[in-house]
Formats: sequence, structure tokens, C-alpha cells
Amino acid sequence: MPDYHRRVKVGRTLLAALLLVLVSLTLSPAASAQDGDLLDVVITEVSTPTISLSTPTQEIRISGTLVNDSTQALSYVNVHFWRLPEPILTTDRLEELTGSAQAPTGSRLFSEPDGNLHNLTGDGWLQPGEIREFTVRASVAQLTEAGADPMTQNDAAYLVGVQVRAIPETGGNQTVGRAMIPVAATQEPVKSSSLVVLSAAPSWLPDGRFLDNSLAEDLTGRLETLLAAGERDGVITAIDPALYSAVSALSRPHTVGGVEADGSGIALRWVSRVDELAAQQRLWVLPYGNPNLERAAAMGALDAVLAGGAVDDKLAGLPTVAVVNHMIPALPRDALETLVVRNATGSVPGTPRVLASTAPGVPATVPDGVRSATLIARELLAASPPLYLIDTVELAAADTLGGALRVQVPPSTSASGPLRTANASTPAPWPNVTTAITEAKANAQFITALTGQAPEFDEPRITALSLSDSFRDEAAAVAYVQAASPESFNADGVELKAASSFVMSAADSTFPATITNSLPLPVVVGVHFDSEAPQRISVANIEPVTVPAGESMTVVVSPHATANGITRVEAQLVTVDGDPLGEPTQIEVTATDFGRVGWLIIVVSGAVVVGGTALRILAVRREQRAKENSEPSQ
Repeated sequence: MPDYHRRVKVGRTLLAALLLVLVSLTLSPAASAQDGDLLDVVITEVSTPTISLSTPTQEIRISGTLVNDSTQALSYVNVHFWRLPEPILTTDRLEELTGSAQAPTGSRLFSEPDGNLHNLTGDGWLQPGEIREFTVRASVAQLTEAGADPMTQNDAAYLVGVQVRAIPETGGNQTVGRAMIPVAATQEPVKSSSLVVLSAAPSWLPDGRFLDNSLAEDLTGRLETLLAAGERDGVITAIDPALYSAVSALSRPHTVGGVEADGSGIALRWVSRVDELAAQQRLWVLPYGNPNLERAAAMGALDAVLAGGAVDDKLAGLPTVAVVNHMIPALPRDALETLVVRNATGSVPGTPRVLASTAPGVPATVPDGVRSATLIARELLAASPPLYLIDTVELAAADTLGGALRVQVPPSTSASGPLRTANASTPAPWPNVTTAITEAKANAQFITALTGQAPEFDEPRITALSLSDSFRDEAAAVAYVQAASPESFNADGVELKAASSFVMSAADSTFPATITNSLPLPVVVGVHFDSEAPQRISVANIEPVTVPAGESMTVVVSPHATANGITRVEAQLVTVDGDPLGEPTQIEVTATDFGRVGWLIIVVSGAVVVGGTALRILAVRREQRAKENSEPSQ
């Protein structure tokens, strides 16, 4: 019985093989774009991203997985090595072939001993949902031999892959799945350019204080990876000068969240590596804070962010660059030396020179071997070395694919054709950031007027930092502005206390008043008096005095009266600039004793006059009597 079953199985296998041969002879060997794809086929590995057409023994091995995502079981599932012998000479043609919904016509190889064919199921079945792995291979000799659609042109790209044939339950032998990748036929390394961007969402203040530890953590993660990517031969690095200053401050004793911290050796080493790039003339400088220039232009703040702050002396004189999504008409021509436009093609020489950039555009989900092959093929076909913008860990990893088969060259404006940019939308303004900066500025001015000393508030730098391209959203930017702004104080924290009424005992009198400062900082204030009847009673202003934080000070109020009566006087606290603080204090001043004193003076003066006159009359009468007594004797 076992021998019988063995003979039956062998017979079925031979019959199946015969049927496949007969069907293969009657059907075209080309990959038919009209056949339905019942399988999901994924290439996971290719043994080499480049092929040498002059090396017949070189082997190209393709591995992958397939899954039956149909509802039919499939029999006699065979994976063939497939190739398109057409030499691809331009990226446009490559995109046309790989982006079409219709698979290009090509040819498959059949030699099972040479590994061209992988029979996955024999005479069994591939059930719905079942997954299988495959590997097929072919030699360069097979791909270049005459009479079999030879691949003969060097410095071109070719499409290779797999074509899967099978017999569904309800159909005949047909193509049920396919996958392809480009490979470059070249013996020379392909060229590209890379610009690594070193920037981070600000977690530090312009004065060197740190809000949290995020920058220190970044230096051992993302920023370390990016700097290492920038240290590769031929790569250019662009750094935010605000980040450079922050990491420099981190290398010295500093404060984090108000707590003292020692200098970081990691930060010190990171800065020295950046300095080495500058010494090698491979370092460019971004605008201070690396602001989003399109957003700044939309907010009317472009000039402000471009003047954000002076760079460190070690960065002075280095080439300047900015990264944008599209051209900015309002950008001054002499503001930057180079402008790099994301997701664009072409270039523009001049000032600034404009370079188009892209990303190594192979999805990270694609296995590295397949990504390398695709990347190299695209770079081989490019009219000029493409410029890759590297600003994430993922892009840095993608840019290292291919190893020695890829070399980096400095970016240039040699790209052919006019500049063409993607349809990127202009970033929306951040009105809440504008409001936060306006309020912070007003508060800083208030504190300056109140204390006589300007607080730490570097408006140009904070404006540039608040529009950093690294902030995830407007809320994060507003939170940064608020953290970087001086503490807000209410004018009600400074009060003037005085008696609500005062009766003068003389033309010039005095009475005390108290200035109370409940704020946590000393203030410099004076008192301005406004009399409703200054012709009757006036009060001299009190010059500014310094009142320590949390303390009170007594000042002397000096009214002067020129007439009797009651007068309301407003006492207003003012800053050194004369700006009012809080609500005025009402004081009623009464001058009543002034009338009594005046009448006394009049009476006394009249008595003096009357007395003098009486004495004069008496004297005259004495003189007259003396004269009369002397006349008879004569």
C-alpha cells in the first residue's frame, strides 16, 4: 500500500509538471498586465543593488513573501525570476514604468536548476490567507545572453522581480501576482548631495537658562544621529546658531528649571565636532532659531526673525542658508546666500542661489536591500546629483543605504531646468504667538518703568525662537513665549494710603502718607497731586522713591493754601516716566485757620495805623500850644 501511494504521488507530480509545460508553451511568457493578481507579493531582499553586465558569473538573488489574499485556493504556484530588458535612462521613464497601474511587459526565466523557478506548492494547494516565502535567482550570463531579450547597456537601470503563476480553483494557469524593483547596471558609485539640518525646538532661554532636560537628552539621541550623518565625507551640515549657543551653555555650569547643574561633557564634545565641520568648510548657518520663514512672512514678522540675534563668534562669516517649502517674495535678496526648497526640482543661480531638495523617497517600511537598489537606480538616472534634506533620524538612516556604492558631493546649482516646487500650502499665521509677544513686551516695559531696571526680555530673539520650525504647534510656541517672558505683575500691588481728609493749621502744612509695595521686587514710584482748585490749595508732587519688595515707606505730603476753603485733591502713584499706577486716592483738604490769621493781621495793621495817626495828632497839638504860649512874651 505505501508503494502504491508513493507511485500515485509521483505520477501526479509528473502530470502536473507536464501540464505546466504545455500551458507555458501555449501562453506568452510575458508578465501580462491584464491578468488578475490574486496574490499580494512583496520583495524583501535583493542580493545586490547593482549589476555588472561584464561579469557573467554575478548572481542576482531575489527573496520575498506572498500571501493568498483571494478567496480561492491556488495550485501549482510557481515563482519565476522576471526582468524587463528595456534599458531605463531617465527618472521620468522609471516613474512611468513603476507608477503605472498596468505592469510592464517583460519576460520570465524558467530554469529550475539555475534557481529561476521556485515551485511553492508542488501538487498541493495555497489556501486563502496562507503565506509563503520564496527565493529565485539568475546570473548576469542568463540576463545578457543573445536571443533571450538581452540586457546589454551599461549605466542604465533595469526592472527585475518575480512573476507568480498558478491555477486557481475556478480558472486556468495564469499570472496571479508580481513584484519588481529597479537595479542599476553600473560599475561606478552614484552621486548625490546631502544637507543635514541641526535644529531643535527651543527648551532654553536667550540668557542661557534651560526650561527642562530635553536638549541634553536630544544630544544623546536625535542630534547625535544627525551630527554623525553630517560628519560623513562630502556632506554639508546646517546648524541653528541658537542651538549652537544653547549646547555651548550646556557644556558650562548652568541651571535647569531653576536648579544648578554642572557642565555636560557630551555637550562639550558635540560642540567641538561642530567646530571641526566649520574648520573643514562643511558647515552652513541657519537663521537664528531656524524660524519658519513662510509663517513669519504671513505674520509680517519676516524682518524681525531674520534679525533675530547675533551668532556666536565661531559661526560668524560662515555661509548662510534657510530651508523653505516655496519661494518667499518678501525675502530680501541679500538676506541669505542659499535658499533650499523642499520637494522641488531645478535650481536658480544668483543671490540667493536656490537649490531644490527632496528626501530619500523610499518608504521606511521597505526592506533596506530594496531601498538601496531603488535609491541607487534613481541617483544613477538623475540629470544631476539630487540634494537630500536630512532632518530626522529616519532620513539619516535612509541616506546611509548603499554604502560605498553611493558617494556624496557638495550641493550645486547644476540641476537642469527651472525651479518647480510642490503645491505646499503657506503655513497659517500664529496670532496667539503675536499676542503673547505683545503682552510680554508691554509687561517688560511696565516692569522697567516700575523698577527703573529693564528685565530680561530679548524680543528679537524670542520672536525668532517662538516661530521655530521645530515647534509642533502654536500652543507649544505660546508656552515658550510665556516661559521666556518676565513675570507679570499687577499695578494694584503698589498702593498709596493717606487720610481721606486733612485740615490745614497754617498756609503751609504737612501730613504723612504711606506707599506699600506688596510685589516681590523693589519699585521706584512717585506721587502726583491734582487739585481741583489750585488757586486756593496746591500740593507739591513727591519725587520718585525706592520702596523695597514687600515693604512700606512713609512720604510727606505738603499742601500750600492761599485762601480759605475746602478742596479735593487727587493723589496718583506714578512711575519714573510719569505713568499712573492704579487708581488715584481722593483727599479732602480744608484751609480754615487761614481766615482768622488774616483778620488778625488786618486788625493789628489798622491799630498800628490808627495809633500812629493819633500820636502824630498829639505831637502837632503840643507844637501848637508851645507856639501859642511863646507869642505874648515877645
